[in-house]
Amino acid sequence: MITEWYQPQKLEEMVKECTAVSPTIKATLQTMIDELGPLLPQLAGLDQYLTAVSLKQLVAEITAETVETHWWEMNLHLLKQATGLLDGQTLSETATQLAPLLHEHFGPQEPVTLQEINVKTVRGICRLSDTLTDPQDMLVAPNALSLAQAHFNKHAWSRAVYSGKTPVGFLLLYDNVEKPEYFLWRYMMAAPYQGRGYGRAAISLLVDYVRTRPNAKELLVSYVPHPQGPRDFYSKCGFIETGEVHDGEVLMKMALE
Repeated sequence: MITEWYQPQKLEEMVKECTAVSPTIKATLQTMIDELGPLLPQLAGLDQYLTAVSLKQLVAEITAETVETHWWEMNLHLLKQATGLLDGQTLSETATQLAPLLHEHFGPQEPVTLQEINVKTVRGICRLSDTLTDPQDMLVAPNALSLAQAHFNKHAWSRAVYSGKTPVGFLLLYDNVEKPEYFLWRYMMAAPYQGRGYGRAAISLLVDYVRTRPNAKELLVSYVPHPQGPRDFYSKCGFIETGEVHDGEVLMKMALE
């Protein structure tokens, strides 16, 4: 069954035929291909598939002549995450060595933007949730669920957070001009991209958007009380607590006037 998902010979051919990357990157990719094979049988079926897909997508992106969207850092993170609890320390170290090489290869990240999600990017946006571990993965709904809920809510406004060509997060706004009410319904930043300033930049862009909406006087958000929750992050962005609690979540607001 694993051979259906993991075909190292094809990956090796892609690496050998590529002329756009350095010999060091090619050698490091080959090492990862060699190291992943013995680890896959230790994973459960779905995890086997997702891990094999992560390496396949990583190799495909690195060896491609042109790339519309960068997923390499997410896939590298997922590979390390899946094999970290196995006898995969060597692969994890190899992945760590590859990261700075790819940063240099692909160049610096560009400014943060909010972009619509389309048929080409929706699967990757959903997989951003897989980078979160306990307790973060328990404090925000998976992006797949958020997108499904948005599909059935006429007031939903969803966007992917990008840094240059790289999707780094997701947000969902309850955008009700009739009430009016503007509520940051869901917000997440994928684990590899946290601590880089992308989150606050995206909130600033969201605030700019909400200010253009009819009679927008405040932006609301709520959070689950937890020592590792997002309260401090929202406070630094300019939100203040209202003293209200809804369904166990603390309500915060940002005045827009």
